[in-house]
Amino acid sequence: MTIIRTWLLSVTVSAMVIAVAEALMPEGSVKKVGRLTGGLILILGLVQPLVRLDYDDLYDLVSSLPAGSIRQEELVEESAQALKTGIEQELASYIVDKAAQLGATCGAAVKCRLGEDGIPVPERVTVSGALTGAQKEALSAYLEEELGLPREAQLYSNEGSP
Repeated sequence: MTIIRTWLLSVTVSAMVIAVAEALMPEGSVKKVGRLTGGLILILGLVQPLVRLDYDDLYDLVSSLPAGSIRQEELVEESAQALKTGIEQELASYIVDKAAQLGATCGAAVKCRLGEDGIPVPERVTVSGALTGAQKEALSAYLEEELGLPREAQLYSNEGSP
């Protein structure tokens, strides 16, 4: 911020000095040459920081700003949450379809957690609906085998769909 403040101050002071010098110049060709010289000096003052700019320092300055890193963390968290929600919905639909193949009508709710690699892994499922003992057993075995959900993480309810 100090660099920008210094640059703005130098450009402002240069413009003021050029304006005063122009006002004091006599009319004619001297004033025209003075305007040209003043304009060139002002352009030089505007461009000078770009010529002397150390891009590594600028990158360090921009990357050290907390707003960018906080926003990036928020975006990563939001995308992970959206992925988790999508996988939960897809798995619930998949379980309902598998139950339908077994002849059962039910609903399912899946709860996932983020795995070590950031990919959502199912940790609990709740199946609600009227399932016979054989259908529950077959669905439980399927969930354990295909999704890696132990039977302790499978909850069954005889109430309507969630």
